[in-house]
Amino acid sequence: MQAAEYDLMAQVEERHWWFQARLAVVRSILRRHVQPGRGLDCSCGTGMTLRRLPQYVQIGADLSPLALKHCRASGLGKVLCASLARLPVADASLDLVTCLDTLEHIEDDAAALAEVFRVLRPGGHALFTVPAHPFLFSGHDRALHHVRRYRKIDLLRKVDDTGFLVQRLSYINSALFPLVAAVRLLRPDRGETSSDTESVPFLPVNVALYACFAWERFPLALMDLPWGVSLLCLAQKPADAT
Repeated sequence: MQAAEYDLMAQVEERHWWFQARLAVVRSILRRHVQPGRGLDCSCGTGMTLRRLPQYVQIGADLSPLALKHCRASGLGKVLCASLARLPVADASLDLVTCLDTLEHIEDDAAALAEVFRVLRPGGHALFTVPAHPFLFSGHDRALHHVRRYRKIDLLRKVDDTGFLVQRLSYINSALFPLVAAVRLLRPDRGETSSDTESVPFLPVNVALYACFAWERFPLALMDLPWGVSLLCLAQKPADAT
């Protein structure tokens, strides 16, 4: 990401509706399907997932020294300067790897998935979130250095081809999909590289947007959602994998 995006993230992520709602959805999926254990958060950014889900992830990895500086400033010591394509972690040593909005930054995402598979113990889990729908690619994606947005079938094939067993594959941020799609499609794209992560909206707006997104954790307990701005995939390394 651009350096300014890390500074902005550090300022707003603990209060911004999008970061907090995604965390609520991720937490609900982990509580339902994954036992607490030794975990790694890839592309940990400024460290919110590490701070808020310490029972699941205790180690962070990010390529950006600025991101790691923000992590350490908030008291997080177990952070590594590393790429998802080459993690300084032993084979089969982790119970969980989270890759929250990470794969879309990596040219060779198949190699990154293979690296996640390598470091997980047999029976361990990986949780991925990625932006969905290539037709929504915009200046927001360029600002965040996204290589792609994913079609659901493409993500399924790549995770499956790596050797994972896909347990959940659902769209998320569904209620706001029409609004986000309208903004991305109707706003003229002049090649700008500015993201949609701005200062925290006016409090009632922030609360309403959070509620629309975070509410999805309840239907997700029963089913996968048929549309949304992003995709969530929970995958497991087979127990007999070597």
